[in-house]
Parts: sequence; C-alpha cells; structure tokens
Amino acid sequence: MASGMANLVEVLTARRASMETMRQLLEEERQSLLAFDTERLQTAAARKVEVAAEMEALDGTCQTLLAQEGSAHGLAGTVTLTPLIACAPTATKEELTALQEALVTRAEELRGMIADNRRLLESSLATVGRSLAFFQSRFTVAETYGGSGRMVERTPGAGLLRKEL
Repeated sequence: MASGMANLVEVLTARRASMETMRQLLEEERQSLLAFDTERLQTAAARKVEVAAEMEALDGTCQTLLAQEGSAHGLAGTVTLTPLIACAPTATKEELTALQEALVTRAEELRGMIADNRRLLESSLATVGRSLAFFQSRFTVAETYGGSGRMVERTPGAGLLRKEL
C-alpha cells in the first residue's frame, strides 16, 4: 500500500472514531434533555464542541490527502474518495470502500440524531416560554373589566383566580 493511501486510511479511520464519539455525545445530550439534567447537558455540549473541532481538523487533513493522492494518480480538480478508490490497489480498495460506507452511514445517523435533539430542545424551550408567559400574565398589573363594566386595574398581588362573579 502506498504511503499516501495508508495515511488516507489512517485519517478516515480516525474520522470514523470521532463520528462514533459524536454519536455517543448526541445520545448523552438526548438523555440529558429527557431528564432535564442541565449540568449533564452542558458537559455534553462542551465536549461536542471539542469533538467537532477535532472532526474539522481531520476533514482538513483528509482534503489535503485527497488532493495529493488525486494529483499522484492524475486526477484533476477537486478529488473525492470514489475516484481514488477506483485507482487504489485491491486490498486498499476494499478497506477504503468499507470506510466510505461506514462514514456515509454514520453521517446520516448523526444528522438524524442532531435533528431529533434540536426538535426536543425546541419543544422544551417552547413549553418553558409558554409557562413563563402564563405566569407573567397572571402576576403583572393589567386592566380588566369590573362588575359594573368599567375598566379597573388589577392589584399587583392578585392570585391566579379572582373570586368574582
């Protein structure tokens, strides 16, 4: 196996491992959201930022290696993994194909998990917003109609229910 292809396999393997770590963190985030555990959620979010930075660095390295290997094999323009797989030796071809399939599958899984967590978080925030709006409307001074049909101002210490008919 050529040195460039070996490096590419190594980087793609590291990328797959980082995606697995991200999958675990997204699952942790989901569990934290369901349990309303903000401390655990903050820890998972901080770790997600670190892993995302690692993934970005691996992507940059991968793009560099793809460009180098593309040039070495006479491929012009922006090179992707698929044309390089066609140029690779048989043993490397099988390894790269398996890595490509694993990365594509994991990326789809991560997108789905991110979308699910986003919906869960948005739903939780909407519920909190509605609760705050309800209590704010109950405890703020507002004008309302009194018994004689005239506008009266509620008192700031009013309860949730008025005992008027």
